[in-house]
Amino acid sequence: MAQRLIFFDLETGGIDLKRHPIIQVAAVAVDQSLEVLEGFEAKIRFDFRRANAHSLRKNHYHPGVWAKSAREPKEVAHDFAAFLRRHATVPALSSQGESYEVAQLVAHNAAFDGPFLSAWYEKLGVYLPARRLVLCTLQLALWRFSLAQSKQPPNYQLATLCAHFDVPFHAAKAHDAFGDAIATVQLFRALQQDTAGKSRITA
Repeated sequence: MAQRLIFFDLETGGIDLKRHPIIQVAAVAVDQSLEVLEGFEAKIRFDFRRANAHSLRKNHYHPGVWAKSAREPKEVAHDFAAFLRRHATVPALSSQGESYEVAQLVAHNAAFDGPFLSAWYEKLGVYLPARRLVLCTLQLALWRFSLAQSKQPPNYQLATLCAHFDVPFHAAKAHDAFGDAIATVQLFRALQQDTAGKSRITA
């Protein structure tokens, strides 16, 4: 199977991975041409007492919506793991010498989403079939502006970078997991094209 990438995003009830819950997870699997193959989205039931009220407001939490469509954490974790297995293309080797494949994750600000996802799976006692090294569009953008020595954007938030590269992304969709995952795919595509164009000019 040709290499695939899984762009994912989490919405959480705070920034402390040991205390605050994940309230929503979404992902988009793409092929080598960045064409979408499959999407995943789930809202997760959580203990409101363990969440930060400000984070919930920012991350589009609505009690009525969650009461109707949210699912149990372990159920979502198993379903997301199955989604990742369907698009796993990174070779790995078990301690017994058996070969298998895991998924390659991509996130915007992977330093936050990657550890949060791993800690969530560990807490639930469910295996996460993904490479722990998560690719990051925020880091890719940092490299792009640093190497080009061009004017820096005011910040490296997803919405800001999408606006800079003319990627359609309505502000109202920010902090919705599926909307952020789709925008991250489009931002990655724009960064690739921008880098390729600059390389041709330099050559």
